[in-house]
Amino acid sequence: MKPINIVIVDDNQDSLEILEIFIRELKEFKILDTCRTGEELIDSVMKNQVDLVIADINMPKKNGIVAIKECLVFSPDLRFIFVTGYNEFAVEAFAISAVDYIVKPIEKIRLYKALERAKNQLLTERDSEEKASNKRLSVRSNSSFYYIPFEDIIFIEKSAKKCIIYTTSQAVETYENISDIYKQLDQRFYRTHRSYIVNLRMISHITPKNETYFAYFTNLEKYAHISKLKINEVQELLAQITRS
Repeated sequence: MKPINIVIVDDNQDSLEILEIFIRELKEFKILDTCRTGEELIDSVMKNQVDLVIADINMPKKNGIVAIKECLVFSPDLRFIFVTGYNEFAVEAFAISAVDYIVKPIEKIRLYKALERAKNQLLTERDSEEKASNKRLSVRSNSSFYYIPFEDIIFIEKSAKKCIIYTTSQAVETYENISDIYKQLDQRFYRTHRSYIVNLRMISHITPKNETYFAYFTNLEKYAHISKLKINEVQELLAQITRS
């Protein structure tokens, strides 16, 4: 199993050392960094691939909750556990979806229960991502069957009686109906026009052209059409992807 990357933040050196000692006993967790302030935490999360933060709350200048909220802006999947000497912040902590809230003094068993909860959440998320990456589109082209990974599909174009599936490595032609193809795909794809299905995560930019819009993709000369009736919804979906 890939280790779970942790950053710890606490302005008390003794608390930092205790947390480090307890966590280093667990082989499934890896401490990437320790911080003494909220500003240091934000900087560390920006620089590292962090899965989980263990944060004190009552710190000078920028407390742990404020720092975590700032981290969530650019790392929305971040998990976090608060370890603090105060009960009064619990409601606010859980309102921003904290995994757990531990009141000092730190007890090993209590910490390990919180870490186990965080691990289960992260493993569930990783499993979902892995299943999504394994999805494939099944189509027939001439006498062959193609099984194309969703993540490789850039867009699909209906041309006369055929559909052309543009991927990162090839273009596959099929006589299958575009509506039937669309039913096989997941939420990363959107039917931007009656003749086009686009992988929203592949779009590099959109340019207006007369009464329609063109969607362009990195390293591909071809472009897809977006109906003027669909452009607002496409832009909202792209904004959701950017935020996630």
